Amino acid sequence: MSISERPEAEDTSSDYPVFAPYAQLGAKLVGSNALGDSQQGTVAISADGTTAVVGGSNDNEGTGAIWIFVRSGDSWTQQGAKLTGSDGVGAPGLGTSVAISEDGNTVIAGGSGDNGLVGAAWVFTRTNGIWTQQGAKLVGSGYVGEPMQGAAVGLSADGNTAAIGGNGDDYAVGAVWIFTRSTGTWSQSGSKLVGSGYSGKANQGAALALSGDGQTLVIGSALEVQDTAPVWVFANSGGWQQQGNYLTGSGGVPDPYGQNTALAVSHDGSTFVLGENQDNGQTGATWIFTRTSGIWTQEGSKLVGTGATGTAGQGGAVAISSDGKTIAVGGDDDNSDEGAVWVFQKNSGTWLQCGEKLVGTGASGKALQGTSVALSGDGRTILSGGPGDNSMTGATWVFAAQFIA
Repeated sequence: MSISERPEAEDTSSDYPVFAPYAQLGAKLVGSNALGDSQQGTVAISADGTTAVVGGSNDNEGTGAIWIFVRSGDSWTQQGAKLTGSDGVGAPGLGTSVAISEDGNTVIAGGSGDNGLVGAAWVFTRTNGIWTQQGAKLVGSGYVGEPMQGAAVGLSADGNTAAIGGNGDDYAVGAVWIFTRSTGTWSQSGSKLVGSGYSGKANQGAALALSGDGQTLVIGSALEVQDTAPVWVFANSGGWQQQGNYLTGSGGVPDPYGQNTALAVSHDGSTFVLGENQDNGQTGATWIFTRTSGIWTQEGSKLVGTGATGTAGQGGAVAISSDGKTIAVGGDDDNSDEGAVWVFQKNSGTWLQCGEKLVGTGASGKALQGTSVALSGDGRTILSGGPGDNSMTGATWVFAAQFIA
């Protein structure tokens, strides 16, 4: 057996590429001209794995910024200067959340602190290697109180549909707003979305995931009570409608201090992954759900990666490949806040851990690796964001899959 980085070296007898453990690709990425403790490490990657966006919400005393990196061969370089929104108010925290289109030419960045916690999201587009802001910041209508819009964002593969979560809306009930782009102009689509069936303050929109085809939206929660965290699914069929009752992962062990969700969904919206970093005394865990004929069911038992050191907080961040058969799971508390990432792959209906946990080299201090994770569409490239690296400057590590030939 030999190991190769060639994508041709796939096992054609099964339904997915056979990966050997991932390996770090180059040195950690740190955006230039950061101001203060920028906390770089909120990450997203294009489907082909050649364009990455990294958010640093604390840059310049909370103004926030994003950095774009592009890949040529095995090398990553920053593309242009850091990006900041032109119309932020106060300390927006731009880069609190980020998402990117399939071709890497459209990026959305949330800033939940904008305008006294109203929050907002900014869209940037690339033309001939140059990035510019597209239109004014996006702020959903109909909010109540301090919605903190931009706490989470999602973007469809074509970059024309955006979802913006605001977990503070209606005094922590939370909501999600949908925007669509037509001929370069963004407009809100319908009213804000609020999942039904849960009576408490769920902080809906603290996490969300929008499918690549832009037709399935999964909304997560952040609870401050000992309860199983709910997740809602909405489907777009002539308008956004909730699909069934809210979902919870079975076998969870709620923490008395609350539960926080992380979400990712496959391109066609038929598989999503749910992470809860507080599960079982902050060990953390991940659940897989699949949809058949509009009905969602949990697939197997919860996943907990091996090799953790201490209470890792696995599931604080999750990512999924386009085909829904590879997931990356971040646990930023692992090994006294060094942080790590676990990879799982589906084979013959069973999810198996792929290799050992991933920990990037060159970290400085409590890096909090795995605070944010991203996975390319083919599942071959992983980004692991560590906002705590180097006294909260933050950094991002890239891992690439090797193939069994």
